[in-house]
Amino acid sequence: MPADTRSYEEEQTRLRRQYDGGPDEGLHIEPPKPPEINPEVIKDVEPLLFRGFLYVPAEINGVPFVFKSLNHHEFELLNMTASVEDRRGLRKFYNQFLAYGVFMVDGVNVLPERGQYLPEIAQMFGELDENARRKIIRHLSEVNRRASRAVTLTEVYCMEPQSRLRWSQYQKIDLTSPAATGFSGTQNLGLNWGQLTWRAVNHYEDLKEEAEREWENTKFVASAFAGSKGLSSVNAQDKQRREREQNERIERRDKIIRSVVFGVDPNKGSGPTKGLPMQVARTVEELADQLERDLKGEKDWHDQVVADHEHRVHREYEERMRQLQEFREAHIRKYGDRPIVGGTDVIEGLSRDEVRERIRKRQEETARRLSTQRAYPEAFDPKIAEFRQKWASLRSPKRGG
Repeated sequence: MPADTRSYEEEQTRLRRQYDGGPDEGLHIEPPKPPEINPEVIKDVEPLLFRGFLYVPAEINGVPFVFKSLNHHEFELLNMTASVEDRRGLRKFYNQFLAYGVFMVDGVNVLPERGQYLPEIAQMFGELDENARRKIIRHLSEVNRRASRAVTLTEVYCMEPQSRLRWSQYQKIDLTSPAATGFSGTQNLGLNWGQLTWRAVNHYEDLKEEAEREWENTKFVASAFAGSKGLSSVNAQDKQRREREQNERIERRDKIIRSVVFGVDPNKGSGPTKGLPMQVARTVEELADQLERDLKGEKDWHDQVVADHEHRVHREYEERMRQLQEFREAHIRKYGDRPIVGGTDVIEGLSRDEVRERIRKRQEETARRLSTQRAYPEAFDPKIAEFRQKWASLRSPKRGG
């Protein structure tokens, strides 16, 4: 390769590294890798989200039954239709509790026409032997306990990669429709707390990813005018912010798992966020207390989780806007009162083609300026060399004469 061509390629490589960022100047994020979760811990979350309930088979007097967990809508209906003021009312309450928990009877799905079957099923449970009836109540209560654990672990599931994959599959589908659950009648159950939480968390994750894309595009456009070195401090802050967010997610996930598995109070200890245990009504008194808090407008577990993610997204957006304003003020102090992007005093983005065209023109202009600064630029011109060779061949006969 000729010396002039090699010099030009080296100069272009240097300019490309200056404006596009070298391999050591880019933003390399290596967040801490979260420890893996035992699948047994969150095995009930996906059935609760994409079927709407957990179930357990049973057999009563030779007839196969399938019982399911109840959601908060069904608990509210149960509280409206049953009274526990006396022993008779309490017995009626548990009969209807068992009736609401029936999913299939002898292989027949009762959910599509459950309204007309409820009195008959409740009467059947009322006629059972007291010991058998209590045994069914204990088993159904255990299913509801597992469902409450799965609701609490929904936030942990949202931090796993498969959650985002499921979100891309189900975000435009009603989670209670037979298209999602595979069973008719589930559309009458309503969304449970786990499904509502999962949708809300993924919605704010979408907003966060969109804000990140806009922020990266803004930094890319600004680097075309200030150079990659001007954004080194911003990139360093972004790296620290993302590592801090990852650490907070790991800490938050561990608190929830310890709360569910070991019964540790997640509110103990310091940290950027506090765990919010979900209170699920297991008795009539707890259910009445929960409904009273709802009527007063007090925030429950679901509201706290959604509000926490909403505040986090807003806080990150404000932090990025603050960084961008600081970068713009530093640019004005260094280069004068001129806009960073475009020809106005407002930070506006350019298209990708416009940015590439401006970078190309600036690189060409810089390369031409550097080439004119050489002491003898004509020494590297191939046309001048060819002219000198011809001139020498024309003068050689005269010298010989």
